[in-house]
Amino acid sequence: MPLIELIRRHVKTSAHVFIILALLSGVSNVLVMTLINTSAGVEQATLDLRTIAMFGLVIGIYIVSQRGLMRITATEVESMIHNLRMALVENISHAELLSLEQVGRSEILAGMIRDTQTISQASNILVIAVQSVIMIALSMVYVFLINKVAFALSLSFIALSMVLILRHMLTLREELNTVFKEENHLYDGLRDVLEGFKEVKMSVPRRIDILAEIDIAATRARDVKIAFQGRAAQEFMLSQTMIFLLLGLIVFVAPMFFSVEAGAAARTAAAMLFIVGPLAMVTQAIPIFATANAAAENLVRLEHLLQSLATKIPGMIERPLPAEFEEIHFDTVSFTYTDSKSVNMFTVGPFNFSIRQGDTLFITGGNGSGKSTLVKLLVGLYYPEKGVIRIDQQALSAETYTAYRSKFSVIFSDYHLFKRMYGLNVPNPEVIEELCLLLEILGKVRLQDANTFDTIDLSTGQRKRLALLVTLLEDKPIIVLDEWAADQDPHFRRKFYQELLPHLKALGKTIIAITHDDRYFDTADRCIALEEGRIVSDINSNSLQ
Repeated sequence: MPLIELIRRHVKTSAHVFIILALLSGVSNVLVMTLINTSAGVEQATLDLRTIAMFGLVIGIYIVSQRGLMRITATEVESMIHNLRMALVENISHAELLSLEQVGRSEILAGMIRDTQTISQASNILVIAVQSVIMIALSMVYVFLINKVAFALSLSFIALSMVLILRHMLTLREELNTVFKEENHLYDGLRDVLEGFKEVKMSVPRRIDILAEIDIAATRARDVKIAFQGRAAQEFMLSQTMIFLLLGLIVFVAPMFFSVEAGAAARTAAAMLFIVGPLAMVTQAIPIFATANAAAENLVRLEHLLQSLATKIPGMIERPLPAEFEEIHFDTVSFTYTDSKSVNMFTVGPFNFSIRQGDTLFITGGNGSGKSTLVKLLVGLYYPEKGVIRIDQQALSAETYTAYRSKFSVIFSDYHLFKRMYGLNVPNPEVIEELCLLLEILGKVRLQDANTFDTIDLSTGQRKRLALLVTLLEDKPIIVLDEWAADQDPHFRRKFYQELLPHLKALGKTIIAITHDDRYFDTADRCIALEEGRIVSDINSNSLQ
């Protein structure tokens, strides 16, 4: 079972510790019942201090063992979940962009949040259920010693009820998987509403369709959950009813057909009443275990999927590249998008061109011309399907791609602005102030806690300027800007082309910008135009002026 597989792989505490603590807790519970049953019919005057002391000792053993078991369980389960989450994040960080895009964010987030929470919430209940099984087993031994007829009846009833419950619960496994799938669809819809809020707000038909899709997914998940909970409630009532019928048989029917002493019948009935609670806990734990096991199955599958997407080869040693370079060359590089059935959808390339260190290169073209794909190939987020990328005549390989990517600072059109400047040393406040002044955001944002901005709640153009500020602090040799100037006002757009780009070029930066601002094409050293995934023109600065 996936849940058992996860526990066996991640839990460090020996199973013997759990078993001993669970046995101590279960035995102490049964001893409490035995002491009470034995002493109930004894005259008060005949009770001695030894019996009372034993009663106190048994309760003490229960408290210590139960607390220890719960503490170890909480520690191990939360450590397991922490390790799972970090392993998933690690696998994500080693996955490639294209593969990750095909998996989908909703499935990943559902695994890391929903499924781990399901296991965490189920852990203590499942531990108590295991204790309850031990208590039931020991109580049955006690019943056997009192009355073998009552033991046979009790064992038969408990076995029958468990078989019925387990048989019914196993039929819900596929329905649980359906619930998780529908909830993933629900997360997709909710993400569409939140991330595409402006687009949803602008179109009533779009809003109606999205809400209808969300309603379908939510309704399916609701219906299956209702059926599951209803079945669980039905099994709980079945187990309770079986116990009541069993008590009736022991107290009313068994004495009519078998030789059963009145005292023995009373003690047996008391023992069976003591079993009611643990049996109810076991019954309630069965659907919880089924849910936790389904969550574990999702996590194991997601873990294996992300591991298969990771491109870091075991034992591979990443190799550095020289700090300085003279030229990046595309040698017959092409890339093809495929659908889920590996059918070719769109191809860009083959590309044959070079970028020299210190160049300012503009890439232009209409929507769908392949500009963004070319940039992803250039910065190493996509790998060429055919051809090779060379840096100073050295062909890139799996060992050098990390070093190659580290040469680029990129602001994509769908960039994410981090509030904290991850991966950067604490910047000099004077440098930050100079850059804010240069980018005209002085007074709009400031640093707090050394490397965290006090706000990123700025206009779109100002957010892009803040992203450029972080890019300049990274101080990498190549800066890639995807439609960066599109959201700037006319004044700052002009400043970007006529002041900022020359300033960056003077610093020795290689600049690659996707742009449609043809009035400023003369500020570039070269301008490459794309159409239908092909380069249709490559013009140098002399022709642009």
